[in-house]
Amino acid sequence: MISALTYEWRRLWSVRSTWVVSGLYLLITGLLGALPIYLVGENFKQSWNGLYSTNANFLCLVMLGIVASQSWGHEYRYGMIRITFSEFPAREKVVVAKTLVLFVYVTLMVVLAWSLLGLIGATAPAGRISKANPGMSLATGSDHVPDLWKVFVFSLAYALFSSSLVMIARNLALGIVLPLLLATTIESLIILLANLAKGRMDWFAHSLPFTNGQAWLAGTSDLRQPGLVFAAWVVGLFLLANIRIAKSDA
Repeated sequence: MISALTYEWRRLWSVRSTWVVSGLYLLITGLLGALPIYLVGENFKQSWNGLYSTNANFLCLVMLGIVASQSWGHEYRYGMIRITFSEFPAREKVVVAKTLVLFVYVTLMVVLAWSLLGLIGATAPAGRISKANPGMSLATGSDHVPDLWKVFVFSLAYALFSSSLVMIARNLALGIVLPLLLATTIESLIILLANLAKGRMDWFAHSLPFTNGQAWLAGTSDLRQPGLVFAAWVVGLFLLANIRIAKSDA
């Protein structure tokens, strides 16, 4: 198992795009965190929790999704997967290694993003950030500021969702594009159609992954158990991906 983890860790950091995308993740996080503080009028008051939730914005999550998709997508795209499975015939070890390394990577990036946001907050003009302020979040699309543990878990879940899609479809682009389209466009269209259907599609609209994920992150929704629905999507997709890896040819 140690050799599989070492192999995957070296693969992750030997890919140039990992460094580029990681830098973009921190850059986008920093800009999204700093711009409201410095560009909005003096009456704007940010909270520390609102600032630290910035990296749960989908622009930031897409960067994590790119690296997550590459964990499998690069090997399928360049024909390296056969070499990997030849080196580690027990495919479950490859899945565990890639998943653990991905989680370590996401954890590292979230901590670095919070460190950057902390630096931005420490250098902000006096009075612009305070624990007493209600603040705002660019992650939830509402004034409600999510708990920071939810920001971390949501980042892990988004990365695992992207990686699972690539495991199933063996297509790098799909793992990057589909979660973003679901979160920003497709689910909104489905909800619109459900409203036009006068209740006949409500069950489907209420079961969408990122609609529930965002509702769980914000903590304010009429949906029932949005956290469980979102978790069911992520875990179910990951289990389906494991079956695909175990049963199909490389």
